[in-house]
Amino acid sequence: MFDGGLGVAGSTVVVAGAGGGGIGTAVCRMLVETGAIVVALDRDPEKLAISERAMDEAGGSYESFTVDVREPDALADAVAQSAGEGPLHGLVHVAGGLLIEQWGAMVDTDPKTFDDVVRLNLHSAFLTTRAVGARLVEQGRGGSIVNIASIAGVSAMPYGAGYAAAKAGLVALTRTAALELGSSAVRVNAVAPGTVSTLRNQTESVPDDTPEDRAVIPLGRRGQPDDVAGCVLFLLSRLSAYITGQVLVVDGGSSVKPSYLDDENLPVFVRDPELRARLRGR
Repeated sequence: MFDGGLGVAGSTVVVAGAGGGGIGTAVCRMLVETGAIVVALDRDPEKLAISERAMDEAGGSYESFTVDVREPDALADAVAQSAGEGPLHGLVHVAGGLLIEQWGAMVDTDPKTFDDVVRLNLHSAFLTTRAVGARLVEQGRGGSIVNIASIAGVSAMPYGAGYAAAKAGLVALTRTAALELGSSAVRVNAVAPGTVSTLRNQTESVPDDTPEDRAVIPLGRRGQPDDVAGCVLFLLSRLSAYITGQVLVVDGGSSVKPSYLDDENLPVFVRDPELRARLRGR
């Protein structure tokens, strides 16, 4: 166990959407490695088992519940049962995503599909923030809530209107909760990942970074779940004690790369061969 002055050792953190071998699993493993006690929630027991194995391998302490975080009563029961793990320190809301069959042009998207996407990516975060936030206020010890948003929520996502709208709503929910809970010393922030390589999207596309992937990301690679989990840990820890209502973008720099750059990272309107050679150091 290595706490490193983070102040999370011995504290209890709820992770909603904990399973699957991606960001949720990385968050669970990293938390128990620093000595936190994880309350892992996921609707899929098989996916939850992946995180349980990861936490076992890390020698960590945890309690896991198979629960759909879109269901308020089941969620409230799980949070109440976690009281036996000691005072609650915070929440990491990871649950979300967009299924392949839910992608589509806005004009072709069925309203029910849109509603389902919003219910998973936004409404569930409202429910977890509500349940855990109430507990933190009642305890009177402060705490930290971290929501996993997306760069789609701070920009746009063609063919994923429901997802982008839900993640934008999650950013607003995060900031609003930060204002409402601040007087109780409860901080609320969000992490907005860019493209992240997970078990799920590796099965849906190619597992390795393609030249096209690397070309649009200034750091030259797709993100890994640990890249996101490390930022979550920072926002849960005392190192971020004076940070609330913020969105930390974790995307390798892709969201700040202008659309007018070419494959050599130069503006498309820079056409002079000598100038291009000089700028490229050739």
